[in-house]
Amino acid sequence: MLVAMRRVDIVAPRRRGADVVRVVHRLGALHLAPFELPEGLTPGVFGVNPATPPGTPFDAALERVADLGELLGPRIGPGHLVDELWDLDPVALLREADALEPVRARVAALTGERVLLGSEEARLGSYRRLVEGLSSAIGHLPSIRGYGSTGIVVHTRYRAVIGLIRDELEELTGGRCEILAAEMDPDRVAAILLYPARVAEDVRALLGGRDLEEVALPEEFQGVPFDQLGPELGQEQSRVQVRLATVEAELAALSAAHGARVAALRDVLEDRVAEARALHDSGISDHLVILGGWLPAGRVAELRDALAAEVGPEVLVEERPHQGRDPRTPVAFENQPFLRAFEPLASFISMPRYGSLDPTPLLALTFPAFVGLMVADVGYGLLLLGLLLWARRRWRGEPLMGIVWPIGVLSAAATIGFGVLFGEWFGDAGQQFLGLGPVWLDRREAIVPLLVLAISIGVAQVGLGLVLGMVNAVLLRHRSELARRGALLVSLVAVLVIIGWLARLMPAVAGQVALAALLVALVVLVATAGLAGPIEVVGVLGNVLSYARLMAIGLASVMLALVANRLGGLPENVVLGVVVAAVIHALNLVLGFFDSSVQGLRLHYVEFFSKFVEPGGVRYEPFVSALARDGTRLPVRPSGGP
Repeated sequence: MLVAMRRVDIVAPRRRGADVVRVVHRLGALHLAPFELPEGLTPGVFGVNPATPPGTPFDAALERVADLGELLGPRIGPGHLVDELWDLDPVALLREADALEPVRARVAALTGERVLLGSEEARLGSYRRLVEGLSSAIGHLPSIRGYGSTGIVVHTRYRAVIGLIRDELEELTGGRCEILAAEMDPDRVAAILLYPARVAEDVRALLGGRDLEEVALPEEFQGVPFDQLGPELGQEQSRVQVRLATVEAELAALSAAHGARVAALRDVLEDRVAEARALHDSGISDHLVILGGWLPAGRVAELRDALAAEVGPEVLVEERPHQGRDPRTPVAFENQPFLRAFEPLASFISMPRYGSLDPTPLLALTFPAFVGLMVADVGYGLLLLGLLLWARRRWRGEPLMGIVWPIGVLSAAATIGFGVLFGEWFGDAGQQFLGLGPVWLDRREAIVPLLVLAISIGVAQVGLGLVLGMVNAVLLRHRSELARRGALLVSLVAVLVIIGWLARLMPAVAGQVALAALLVALVVLVATAGLAGPIEVVGVLGNVLSYARLMAIGLASVMLALVANRLGGLPENVVLGVVVAAVIHALNLVLGFFDSSVQGLRLHYVEFFSKFVEPGGVRYEPFVSALARDGTRLPVRPSGGP
């Protein structure tokens, strides 16, 4: 269900404004709202708080600490350190940030050195590979003293570029140049250009317009004989690697020593900055400050008690009259634990509006059933259950598993249940080897009954959606929507009766009544939705027919399983047949559950939810501090409450 919300205004002496914001932040229940002038007050009395500047000393401290945290590596502040730092007064908190300045300076220096060393290692490695690639051609060169050199690397397919560069270089130097080329690997060709040092700038200009990977020889190696370049570069690269390892080790030690405290301090400073901004967005007069927002109805008393205990009786919490139709009211779900995994799916397209119905229980009931109906194989269901058990052990404690596990288990159970009804154990393998036939229908033969079943499910779910849409219209007091959805429901029933009459399954009087009801419904639709109203009837019928995919996808799955079993039974090569069958069954398992999940969600979002879910809701995002920001479910009931 959707949690009942209340709009409250907290009125306090101006001098206690920061204390009020701090208590609200610690409680973590109030969804803050921009200041609105309460009824009965003139605009000249209250306005947006002009006294609190947008910038505070905490902003600069947060910037420094956050920079240090990024250099040390991302992590979450440990709870005990957050608790310790959160209660510090502003001066002590800023002193904590200042105490980390020497660490920040050292980490910044080491990080800069690490970047330079990494670049140097890459540069030396590139030139070393180039020299090694040219080793067969440069042994006869004694020295390049007085000459400049540039290494280039080109893709093998563009090797002809080297010849063009040779011609231009000879023209530039009057023939006093040399180009040596050799393959570095199957995809790249390395070349080294030798030229008088005085034309170095001209050579750079010559190469600048071409898409080449250029490798410049380090200055300290100019003049070194080519036969010594490889070892010299190797020694220098080893020295750089040793220093880089030392820097990495020191950074790791600093991260281990200070990383946790830096992360906790960053979180606490973020809270202080957020509190300053919340106070800045409040309403203020010469003597009072007003902070407003929404919170769950069950936590209003908790808010009053916390403010009275920590700020005093001079703080007033005023609850506004219930505004059930206010579209700005935030929405929070509160369902039984096994339903909570479906809440993200229920709000994936859009949050339902406050005051409307929660689609989560219906989704939890029908989505796994749709998946099970489409896959409907005991073997596949057991495999999915086994994979889920393995994943739960492998990623125990991960928030995503809290969503995947219950949805997957219910879908696997439905798959096993429908598999028993249809007698499918890896297709017809259960019938062949265990004699386990269908209890209800054989999907290979009962195509028409399955199609009728799928369409019947569509009629039931679309009809239920229209009924729930009428309920929502009553809750939200939308008279035109009530009439429109009622007319669509009457149209759907009337069309079904007319089809039954034409098929001689119903008496003539029923068909005549249905025709009259359809005409009345069309008139109502034109009155409430304009000329597009009658077209909606066609859309509703299309929604119903979309449920035929429940039969089609299931039939495709069972046929693919049958193909796997037939290939697995080939007498020519039993081993190959078993391998091919296993691969096809694995593919069918993945495609079956993936496709059925996607199509099942589509049926809910497009065909079902569109009939009653009121979109446009605002997600409940309470003003939560680092004390409660641990990834757990945000409470919507008072602590210790029912």
